[in-house]
Amino acid sequence: MAGLVRSLWQQTAIWLFCATFIPLMALAMLVTLCRKRDTLGTRMSRMWGKTGLWIAGVTLAIDPTTLAELRTRTGRVLLFNHASSLDLLVGASLMHAGAVVVVKRELLSMPFIGWVLPLLDFVTIDRSNRQAAADSLAVAAARIAAEKLTVMIAPEGTRSKDGSLGPFKMGPFHLAIAAGVPLLPVVMHNCAKLWPRGRAYCLAGVVRIEALPAIDTAGRTAADVHDLADRARQAYERALAQA
Repeated sequence: MAGLVRSLWQQTAIWLFCATFIPLMALAMLVTLCRKRDTLGTRMSRMWGKTGLWIAGVTLAIDPTTLAELRTRTGRVLLFNHASSLDLLVGASLMHAGAVVVVKRELLSMPFIGWVLPLLDFVTIDRSNRQAAADSLAVAAARIAAEKLTVMIAPEGTRSKDGSLGPFKMGPFHLAIAAGVPLLPVVMHNCAKLWPRGRAYCLAGVVRIEALPAIDTAGRTAADVHDLADRARQAYERALAQA
């Protein structure tokens, strides 16, 4: 019964919030001709994520060093483990100027959220079309260095079924090499426990954010993507095992 009540509260509250706040985000971007998406758009995205976490009863634990690292504007590919629907809210709450998210093209068809994503200039990936996905990553790579972007992407591509670390796709590593920027692995601890895949509601609790040492890609080529992916995966496995 408690789960049903929690589910009704969360689903009703989050959709009502999205129905009012996201149109305001879209309007703000249109009024400013999208010139403020890097500042106002990012702040509104962060507010959306933090409000969603409040509705879910989730707080973030993040140490000052990690927070300062995430707030630094620099070109890089930020990796995050993807085990829960909660990851979207957590990722949004961490966004600062210069951060953009790589999102699945399917999200563009979602009510409310899909309306504002193109206006925020996020990178969309069509996973059903390999060439389109490659083209999207090429465009993102060109922007990273020029605009000092932090591109946030899940190397697993989709949520793991059981909360464990899923197989890594090579796209993020190709992207970092093409842009000539480092990889920054960020671990979201506890998301899968609070909101596992297939459950309609999120438990209250704490998500801990941990930034791992950056992985340099200088001098690397496309032949090194599997080595970089292995290094990143090993770093995640160590961090998750110690949690």
